[in-house]
Amino acid sequence: MTVQLTKIDADTTGEPDPAYRAALDSAVRSLSQREHARRELERKLASKGHAPQLVEQVMDYLHTHDLQSDDRFAESFVRSRVQKGYGPVKIRQELASRGLGEEALERQLTEPADFWLSVARRALARKFGHSSDEVEIDRDAWNTRARFLARRGFPADLIYRALGPGRS
Repeated sequence: MTVQLTKIDADTTGEPDPAYRAALDSAVRSLSQREHARRELERKLASKGHAPQLVEQVMDYLHTHDLQSDDRFAESFVRSRVQKGYGPVKIRQELASRGLGEEALERQLTEPADFWLSVARRALARKFGHSSDEVEIDRDAWNTRARFLARRGFPADLIYRALGPGRS
């Protein structure tokens, strides 16, 4: 991907500032591998030794030219985690740790309960070979499945709906 620098990004000779160019190249390289949240990319650039003011300029440039988008990152991230069988609680926690605001979280995780129920049931079927509706399970097996779903980030009400009533 070739990035065109504007006059603002260039020094008085018309050439891009080498430090700015290095930071921008690093950011574009990271974005070419996968989407990144703004805060996540800022941390990555800072860890590579780029000055905070330079990082801010690069991030503004990327956002202005739609090369980096928190919404696009969140959408991609949620889709990936849902395919892996994770629930809304875990996904929300992971997105928050990557610096997404509450507004972006709500936009991406607003799905009907039936959607999350189907994700939970698919995760159970993948892990245990069948859904709990198809075969009667004892209390220990029910508890094992419930803990599995809780670790995957499903709230208690969805766990009970996915597993049905516990058996003795």
